[in-house]
Amino acid sequence: MMKCLIVALLLPALVLTTTAEEVSWLLPGHLLERDGDAQRIWLVSATKTSIRYCPSQNSAEITEYRLSERTTVCLDEPPELAAATSLYQARKYAEARLKFIEVKERFKPLVDLKNNPSTLAAFYETECLRKTGDLEGLAAARGEFSKDSLTRGNQLRQLELDEIWESVRLKNWQQVEALVGKWEKSRLPGDQRAQLAYCQGLVFETLNRPEDALLTYNIALTADAGASEEIARLSALRVLAIYHADGQVREALRLRGSSDEDKTSTGAAKLAEAVAVARLFQLSFGGDAALPAEFAEFLSEVPNR
Repeated sequence: MMKCLIVALLLPALVLTTTAEEVSWLLPGHLLERDGDAQRIWLVSATKTSIRYCPSQNSAEITEYRLSERTTVCLDEPPELAAATSLYQARKYAEARLKFIEVKERFKPLVDLKNNPSTLAAFYETECLRKTGDLEGLAAARGEFSKDSLTRGNQLRQLELDEIWESVRLKNWQQVEALVGKWEKSRLPGDQRAQLAYCQGLVFETLNRPEDALLTYNIALTADAGASEEIARLSALRVLAIYHADGQVREALRLRGSSDEDKTSTGAAKLAEAVAVARLFQLSFGGDAALPAEFAEFLSEVPNR
């Protein structure tokens, strides 16, 4: 069964049928009346106040219908959107983004309908850019994006969180801290909580507060059990960078395997944490990315002394 994208508009109903020289419908769906009546339609275009549709798949006529508070339009999910979403869920973000752009352009005549395929595709285009770390591309896409047709709370909230990523792009750390603080007491799903923690970690690093940064990066790693792989990867790399630059860790590395090694020292404990994160990066956080060469020493064999 095809998924439906539900839309409801609130104006008096008016039906006007005209003959079209050439009909090119975009998307099938249903007109649903509050009394239970349902009509199969093939949508041609839409505005905020009306839709234009073919009454049958092979019709040579277009009906213009002004929508009322008693009418709901249920759009079938386009196969193109389903295919792009499958790529997105498989974390093939570069491929998915190209497909979302195609969907966005193809279904623009329906852009005024709530949660229409064009606007949904445009939203997921921004998500693909964010997840691949293309903050310049995200800024450009956000500049062209209108959220007016979206109603889903999680998506609208993500668009607000994207303001934080814009401040990260601009390295406006004071603004990042202020925006993160705005959400501090909000109940958020794990993926969005992970984003906040990672961005807060960046702020702590700029303030030369590595211990606080490590704490927030670890929150980012665990907020949704590592399911936000892009945030987990970024956080793991920042954790490793902090430990790599830590003097106590450098000393623990130098003494590792020697008679002077102190396995109870703070440096040894930090080194153990770095080793654990490096191993997790290789097992899961890194995805297709290799562990950067500068962190390979965390996984090197203990030298014979």
